[in-house]
Amino acid sequence: MKSFIQSLFNFIKYLKINNKDNLIFFYSESIFYREHCIDLINYCVKNNKKNFVFVSSDYQDFLYHKKILNCLYFENGFFLYLFFKMLKCKCMVMTLTDLGNHVKKSKNCRNYIYFFHSLSSTFIRCTKEAFKNYDIMFTNGDYQKNELIESENIFNFPKKKIINTGYFFLDHLTKKTNLNARDIKKIIFAPTWNYNKNNIFNDYGYKIIDILIKNNYFVILRPHPEHYKRSLNVIKKINKTFKSNENFFLDKNSSNLNSLERSSILITDNSSIDMEFALIFKRPVIYLDYIDKIHNLDYKMFSSKNIDVEFKNTIGNSLEIAKLNELPTLIADLLSANNKNEIKIDEFREKYLSNINGSSKFAADYIISNFINN
Repeated sequence: MKSFIQSLFNFIKYLKINNKDNLIFFYSESIFYREHCIDLINYCVKNNKKNFVFVSSDYQDFLYHKKILNCLYFENGFFLYLFFKMLKCKCMVMTLTDLGNHVKKSKNCRNYIYFFHSLSSTFIRCTKEAFKNYDIMFTNGDYQKNELIESENIFNFPKKKIINTGYFFLDHLTKKTNLNARDIKKIIFAPTWNYNKNNIFNDYGYKIIDILIKNNYFVILRPHPEHYKRSLNVIKKINKTFKSNENFFLDKNSSNLNSLERSSILITDNSSIDMEFALIFKRPVIYLDYIDKIHNLDYKMFSSKNIDVEFKNTIGNSLEIAKLNELPTLIADLLSANNKNEIKIDEFREKYLSNINGSSKFAADYIISNFINN
């Protein structure tokens, strides 16, 4: 009831500004995406605060951004639906895939802009129509730009503007990180989410954590935000079992930076956190081979290389799920060896990412020059 009343109050507030068509909106579904866009927002509002409005479906995120710019809160449901239906603006900037399915486009919003919250390729781990209905795409580099163009050609999707801005989140983490905070015994386990109910977190999450703890490693479990929607019972079971163990920590923080800083090794299946961890910290990544994350069944129609596979083959250490008992040995070997991938990691970053350490400012300048000063 409290969220409903807050949403109602904010909707009334929204109605008072909805007659303006010179506004630029940001929308975030969750506090977990805050650090993906905070630098972009800060650059945008630095000298143009009155033109921007932040909208969130997460109340804590709303309270945080309220200190920075005009802000609205709508709980997922009726008022959020009305907001998107009635939206009137120059552009809406967000990181929500499948526009037109999850939320409807408004004919009075002239431009919908998407920015990425991962480094992954666009045509396998996202649905076929994930980006179809956007007008402008802020891409991490040429690899995503080429994939999107190929998608338009294969499926006859509407042509859109594609701008290589670079990856906001990686630059944000690079700027804030403490490279000396590592603890040799700390391991971060960060599985990805999957539409497939048979996935590594549901089927093997408990066993992986148990093996690591029994081998005297400190385990940081970092679920994906979607796990709290799709696998909450698994999270509760794991936490109930291990919460009293001094070698276990369930990371619920909106930021993953502290956990990444402290960890010596990352264990995942298909999460794009692998690239963020390796590119910034240059520490080993272990991939547990189980079930691929394939959300686009037509992915074989693409000629583009899958950057996730290329990265895994370049710097990764793979282990079949059937050999899970060998995991402690692999970890020990990696911790005792010198990391030989530093040069490869730097070359990968330079090859694929645009505007390194300047992505948010580049994107903010684009928004301001095209939608405020124009």
